[in-house]
Amino acid sequence: MRRANQCHCERPKGAWQSFKKDCFVALLLAMTLMPSLVYASVAGEVNKANDLYKQGKFDDSLDLYQEALDQDDKTPVIKYDLGTDLYKKGDYSKALGYLEQAAQDKNIKIKPMAEYNLGNVLYKSGIQKENTNVDEAVKSLQEALGHYGQTLAVDPKDQDAIFNQDFVKKEIERLKQKKQQQQQNQQQQQNQQQNQKQERQKQQNQKDQQDQKSQQNQQSQQDQQKQQENQPSSSESQAQKQKNAQGQAEQDQKELDRKQAQDNLEDYQENEEPKKLLNYMPKKIDDRPVLKDW
Repeated sequence: MRRANQCHCERPKGAWQSFKKDCFVALLLAMTLMPSLVYASVAGEVNKANDLYKQGKFDDSLDLYQEALDQDDKTPVIKYDLGTDLYKKGDYSKALGYLEQAAQDKNIKIKPMAEYNLGNVLYKSGIQKENTNVDEAVKSLQEALGHYGQTLAVDPKDQDAIFNQDFVKKEIERLKQKKQQQQQNQQQQQNQQQNQKQERQKQQNQKDQQDQKSQQNQQSQQDQQKQQENQPSSSESQAQKQKNAQGQAEQDQKELDRKQAQDNLEDYQENEEPKKLLNYMPKKIDDRPVLKDW
């Protein structure tokens, strides 16, 4: 434990001024060397990332590109490399952003390469929409043509850009024809559905008419049945008339027969009975039985 009256060691006269001067010189030297050290570190990471990229290790190279970008977010080369790595990984939306930033640079080497890769990104992302949204796919491919054109504006002899530009033009025509075919198929489907709907409506109308006619016939039959129940039919009425006529005829015949019998009886009584008695003459008695009793 230090004594209460103990003091710090004293520096020689003029030592502090010399120390401050040395520190200032060291600081200036560090500030001068710092950018070089940073750039060297970034360059090392980018070079390592490039080697991994060439080996197809896109995840590992992506990490190094990202670390380099965190240290230097102004250099377009890093953005270009990072966007190209994302393109190889299939992450087209992120790749598009970094490549657009790199394409804004006026560097004669970076800009046409960034434009070319932008064309590839837009083609890939557009063709993925072919089966879901043809219009969006065509729009993306048309934007890709524009970027290939920017590449050729800087280097008209870029054979890859020329090939891709012609290829994408054919793809756009193919997609337009596909859209036209889809529209025709859709129209045919709508027409078919409309025809089926009309046919179902027609069948329903026919069924309704048949049901209505059947109900009318049923009602008519019920009315006729009620009418027949309330009054005899013409055949029954005719038969009844014939029966009545026959009965009347029989009655008349009976009455006639009775009257005729009465008249015959009266005639018999008046004409056939003897008018006077005759003398009795005995005859031989016949023992045979009487066959009929008058």
